[in-house]
Amino acid sequence: MIYLRPDGCSVLSLDHRRMFKHERVHLFVFIVLVGLQVLGVVGLLHRFELSYLPVMLAIFFSGGISTTLYLHRYLTHRGFEMPEWLKFIFASGSAIVLAGDPVMWVGDHRYHHLKSDTDEDIHSPVHGFPYAHMMWLVRKPAGFRERSKRYAADVRQIWYCRLWENSALYVLPHLFVATALFLSFGFSGMLWCLYVPMLVNYNVTWAVNSICHMSQFGYRSFDTSDQSRNNYLIGVIGLGEGFHNNHHNQPRCAAHGLRWWEFDGTRYVIWLLEKCGLAWDVVWPTSETEEPEVSPSEAAAAVVISSQPETVA
Repeated sequence: MIYLRPDGCSVLSLDHRRMFKHERVHLFVFIVLVGLQVLGVVGLLHRFELSYLPVMLAIFFSGGISTTLYLHRYLTHRGFEMPEWLKFIFASGSAIVLAGDPVMWVGDHRYHHLKSDTDEDIHSPVHGFPYAHMMWLVRKPAGFRERSKRYAADVRQIWYCRLWENSALYVLPHLFVATALFLSFGFSGMLWCLYVPMLVNYNVTWAVNSICHMSQFGYRSFDTSDQSRNNYLIGVIGLGEGFHNNHHNQPRCAAHGLRWWEFDGTRYVIWLLEKCGLAWDVVWPTSETEEPEVSPSEAAAAVVISSQPETVA
């Protein structure tokens, strides 16, 4: 059965849209993802010491910016260029927080843009919030990994990205930092400095896939063919990634926050790199892209819930 979405696009029936939910759970991946978040929650239950704060903030920012700037805006969309040594530093930063091996990360995301909010979009809320948020990572259909490799063929040409397709090698930077923090601050310090920031980074990143594609939350500045939304709270905490409708309107643009009040931390880092001669060929917004369609007050109200909520299966 086929029905029409509010934007006029046809979508397959509810049963067909749940096709990914019938896939086999990859138990090891599930245990690892849940285990990493449990470590973060356990960390919150331990006593916090002020000496943890600089390291915790450094890992939160470096892990976040390595994901948003390197994996997303550079490696996936090629919104700018930078020196090879700097690419490796950012790639290592993403590995420290286990953001996902670059080949799969890029391949999955490029396919998401191609099939956004259709039944073939593996992390769309049309399959339900839990699936869009995290469960898509543990229920990938057979053959999806090979498909992602094809969509990220250029990334596989990078030696360390190809090397990190081996999970045993990819996890080494993370284990090195975890060990160093344990020896320096003890078990509690390791949890606060590493796993608490990872808990936040993971769920903010996943919220871009889930909440920022739900019509109940956020606002739209552009009439894109999908259900992408801008969400101010996720935008600020996620270093600009939550201004997702802006991104879907012009994926290669290095800036996601387009209005003066849409704070995009990643945009400012790229701007600073450009001023220092460490980034070039930056795809900045065009004047048409920056044409505002909502006011700051309207956007703030839309962070909570839209005036016309729709049910998401």
